[in-house]
Amino acid sequence: MKKVVIIGGGPAGRLIVHAIHKSAEKFDVTLIKDEEINANRCAVPYGISDKKPIDKFCISNTLVTDFGAKLVLDYVESIDKKEQLVTTATGKKFTYDYLVMATGSQPFVPPIPNIDLKNIVNVRSKSDMEQMRGFAQQYKKCVVVGGGYIGIEVAVVLKQLGIEVTVVEMQPHVLLMTMDDDFAETIEAHIIDKGVKVINNTQVTAFEGQDGNVSGVVLDNGDVLSADFVIVSVGVKPNISLAEKTGITTSRFGIVVNEQMETNVKNIYSAGDCAEKKSFVTGNPSMGEFGTNAVFMAKVAAANIMGNPATFPGIINANASSAFEYTFGSAGLIAKMAEREGLDFVVGESEVMAMYPMMDGVNMIQTKLVFDKKSHKLIGGSVLRKGHCSAGNVDFISFAIQMGATIEDIIKYQYATHPELAAKPSDNTYMFAAQDALKKL
Repeated sequence: MKKVVIIGGGPAGRLIVHAIHKSAEKFDVTLIKDEEINANRCAVPYGISDKKPIDKFCISNTLVTDFGAKLVLDYVESIDKKEQLVTTATGKKFTYDYLVMATGSQPFVPPIPNIDLKNIVNVRSKSDMEQMRGFAQQYKKCVVVGGGYIGIEVAVVLKQLGIEVTVVEMQPHVLLMTMDDDFAETIEAHIIDKGVKVINNTQVTAFEGQDGNVSGVVLDNGDVLSADFVIVSVGVKPNISLAEKTGITTSRFGIVVNEQMETNVKNIYSAGDCAEKKSFVTGNPSMGEFGTNAVFMAKVAAANIMGNPATFPGIINANASSAFEYTFGSAGLIAKMAEREGLDFVVGESEVMAMYPMMDGVNMIQTKLVFDKKSHKLIGGSVLRKGHCSAGNVDFISFAIQMGATIEDIIKYQYATHPELAAKPSDNTYMFAAQDALKKL
């Protein structure tokens, strides 16, 4: 029986366990992870509220053990490529026929003086979630460093819990890493209207403390923000130290893999945040630390381990989030990303009612679609609307990119309509955006 050892208990590691469990061929699978209980990373901001037990926002280890794998709670110290042997910190040794490095990522901790003060926390683990929940029950004033998706989600939850929240962002606006400027400005204005303070174009230069706890956040303009606690959410970096120590090829984007998700060492695979990802659109290395990407990559790695040749086409980075009344998201390359890649593109825009005009509670859907000028193929898009439907909009955009849909395809595509659930028959948001792009060509 062939032995598979998986290092890491995140979505990539678990997916491979589940896929192999369904295989007709029997494998001996061992999953090694160094977190006793994994938090559901995306759900951590919502676990700050005490409406539900912490465990509801965590991943049960039965999702490994109930699917035929042995679970080892330990830290992998070394990998012997020649002997195909994994050794843990406690001295346990595991031989393998196939090894999967799914070591994930870790929060980027900026080198800010006094960042080791108490009451400063990242947004990652069960312990982080427990600390933030305790802070929200005990304190009244928080500074969130970083205005990306996670930072904004945390700020919204804290504000809803009655906390005074200030977001400090070094870019001109929050959310600029994944949204066009005008969409980001709309969300920023909305959260400010809801009571969240936002300070842009500003960096944190130090933290001040009192009795070992953080008491102030020093900004590069000399201002000091009073704070009972601070949440740092400025991104993550791939966990590649073990790969580097093993002599596996890495880049600043992660562990380098081929289309089969195999590293430069035969029978060692990698998937998830720790693995280098390439853009579906350009083929270039790209950031994309989303749980969905981990799952997509892991499916390919698992298939190849099981002897079913498969390739990974690259990431589209479909993503969605919310802030109070708005939901939003993007897939592929939004306009500024396409510009950075040097592509020749056209952007089609639309603003369409989300339901028939005579219905109560009518809101608008704003959509942007980015097309390659030469091929007319969709290469990216984004959506902004009120209500909890934007993930479905993003999914359509992502699938259209994956299928190579053109401007003409989208203009002709067939869709549903209903007075409460969709725009009137003539006013589809994607069709209008495609028509707008065609006019601009």
